[in-house]
Amino acid sequence: MVVRVRLQSLRQLLFAVGADLLVLFGIGGVLVWAWALSEGALYQYAQGIQFTKEVASAQTPAALQVRPIPAISALLPPKLARRDPRIIGRLEIPSVQLSVMMREGVDAASLRKAVGHLPSSAVPGDSGNFILLGHRDTFFRPLRGIARGDTIRVRSRHEIFSYTVDSIRIESPDLRWAVQDTSAPTITLITCFPFDYLGPAPRRFVVQAHMPAA
Repeated sequence: MVVRVRLQSLRQLLFAVGADLLVLFGIGGVLVWAWALSEGALYQYAQGIQFTKEVASAQTPAALQVRPIPAISALLPPKLARRDPRIIGRLEIPSVQLSVMMREGVDAASLRKAVGHLPSSAVPGDSGNFILLGHRDTFFRPLRGIARGDTIRVRSRHEIFSYTVDSIRIESPDLRWAVQDTSAPTITLITCFPFDYLGPAPRRFVVQAHMPAA
């Protein structure tokens, strides 16, 4: 009888410890997720300010330029506040209220804080396929509302390129067709699907748009 009581107490203790550990792991996961979101938001804010300044400087004669008013970015850690040389511009889709900085590279660090440009693909405005990847639960989440005929704009430091959406597809992860080069100026946006799926999503959401003929 005593042994049975002790075994029952031990099981209750193990159950309580296990429950506490699960709670701690859950809290830890939420904190990591929150930090990733905040890091990306701060990065986007700081790099957006830097990019806007560069665009304004390129469009304004040096004699007319004035000293900018200090921004909140001055309070950010230097690593986040300084200009990132891998920033290539801003992606804008007005119809779904998407505006996000684009960064060269599709590594984990890039996709955590920006939309990533596949280095082997074309550059904005040129003939070829300009390919961007982004996470479905952060920067590319607004793509769930995109439609054919919507306008996609790519802002570089010196030009603005406009594309019109003509293809929206849900495919398997094998996207060899989506990353193939094209003869016409094309932009391809790729993210995971479904948007609300828990864990690694099994499919891909692919948007393609072309630059209207002159």
